[in-house]
Amino acid sequence: MKKILALLLAALMIITAFAACGQVPAGQQSGGEATADAGEQGEKEDTDEGGEEAASEEVYTIRFFDKNSGTKTFGEDPVSVELMKRTGVKVEVVNPTGDPAEKLSLMLAANDYPDIVLMDRGSEIVNQYIEAGALIPISDYFDKMPNVVAMYGDVLSKSVYKDGKNYYLNNWYGVDPDPVNAFCMRYDLMIELLGQERADSDEPFEWDEFVQLLKDYKEKYPEIDGNETIPFIIPQPGTGEINGAFAGAAGLKNSAYIDDEGHFHFAVDDPQFMVAIHMMNELYREGLLDPEWTSNANELRNQKMSNTNVFGYGAAYWGAWTPNAALEAASGDPKMHYLAYKVLAPGVGADETTYSGRSTLGWDAIGVTVNCKNIDAVCKFIDYCASRDGQDLLLWGIQGKDWDIVDGKHTDIGGVMEAYRQDPSNYTLNSGICSWTWFVTNQPHDDGTATRIYYNEKDDTATFAAKNITNSAWDTADFAGLEPAGNTVEALQYQKLLDDFDQYYPKMVNAATVEECDSLYEEMIEKMNSDGKEDVEKYIDAEYQERVELWGLNK
Repeated sequence: MKKILALLLAALMIITAFAACGQVPAGQQSGGEATADAGEQGEKEDTDEGGEEAASEEVYTIRFFDKNSGTKTFGEDPVSVELMKRTGVKVEVVNPTGDPAEKLSLMLAANDYPDIVLMDRGSEIVNQYIEAGALIPISDYFDKMPNVVAMYGDVLSKSVYKDGKNYYLNNWYGVDPDPVNAFCMRYDLMIELLGQERADSDEPFEWDEFVQLLKDYKEKYPEIDGNETIPFIIPQPGTGEINGAFAGAAGLKNSAYIDDEGHFHFAVDDPQFMVAIHMMNELYREGLLDPEWTSNANELRNQKMSNTNVFGYGAAYWGAWTPNAALEAASGDPKMHYLAYKVLAPGVGADETTYSGRSTLGWDAIGVTVNCKNIDAVCKFIDYCASRDGQDLLLWGIQGKDWDIVDGKHTDIGGVMEAYRQDPSNYTLNSGICSWTWFVTNQPHDDGTATRIYYNEKDDTATFAAKNITNSAWDTADFAGLEPAGNTVEALQYQKLLDDFDQYYPKMVNAATVEECDSLYEEMIEKMNSDGKEDVEKYIDAEYQERVELWGLNK
């Protein structure tokens, strides 16, 4: 009986001990005493957001390599601080500290990359990261990122890899409403030669009308301030493309020509190619084109355009910003600056021009790597950054401090634009506004205001370009990145073709006669054919057809 009672007492003690364990406050250590009684601990949990679980969970630190970050430190400006507060994570930006491409390659070779990497989307390094298995298929987590899906839309379907998955998100994506190339002409001289009404009109210039305008200028002003006048300037040749303003006037897509059966050819096969070449050649033969145009690097071009003896310039309209500032400062005349106009090639309608070629797929690729340890936290961070609220924080600043809704529109407040104009670089750095450009959309707000606060107030050059270079946009995304890469036979042939083009393009423009210009074109085509043009076109066409199917371009 005594043994039975002893066993029952022991069992009772064990049960009591287990019951007590279930009631031990969370703060009690094993084998020690409680740090607070049950009532006190309950009150503490009630005051801590998320309770016991949040108190024990560490804030995740996202390491983010940004090829564009330079030497900036995240967390030292109001915008970056606010972003971490809203997303509940810490962010450590890994700076390139040298050549970003080299840094990316070294990280890949060592399998030592952070949670997120931002790379040049057009670079081969993106495919190298994908093929090495360094990037997770981000499309597997789109269910966690509704803002990404809503904001990116069809851009996602055009960014899939060959396996049909997305391995990165685009940066600076979507249709950019800002024009690009134009025929920029001195506004003060336009008023003088044509009158105020025509100078302010958005009516395009027919080719013959434009040529006559340059002749009238040269006749009236053979010299200005002791310098021989230059009616028209274009930048030095690029690689594999002709001048964008003339290509745009002719309705030519510099990157490719797609025939009636939907197959790829180089732009030299486009019937409009020689239309554009003939336009430039005519200006050269008439003494209206800067004879030194093949040497016009940016610095030299800006220097020439900053003098008073140049009438016009053909390329991206914003290329006139530096000369405009110099001309206005020297003259004190706010009308002495270059403004954008549309010129039509013979037989080309105003709506057929292609002045503004931009890729809706943007400039950068932002991928999540397999080294990410907390995909939920990273998805939450990305989804907020990509949302319209997140974009407003990154690109407009803090609502109520930097901007607010005034009369239904996003409006800068607190002297943001004044401070920015006085010192753009330092203001951006210190405020954080437009300093961290991640998952950026080009799509304006529903109220019509720009996606970036600094672009919301347009100067005369941007206003004129928006007014005059309309109906000229085309998406370069369909043809970008198709060219062969590496040390393949096709890649070597492709480089030869670029060299052939770069050799003949200035010769055709500078030809003494139309017949010589056409003869040089035939010679160029013959040379390109002997250097493998057909083989490379077949290679690119196969890549293009695969893209057509993968992206659904034929739907």
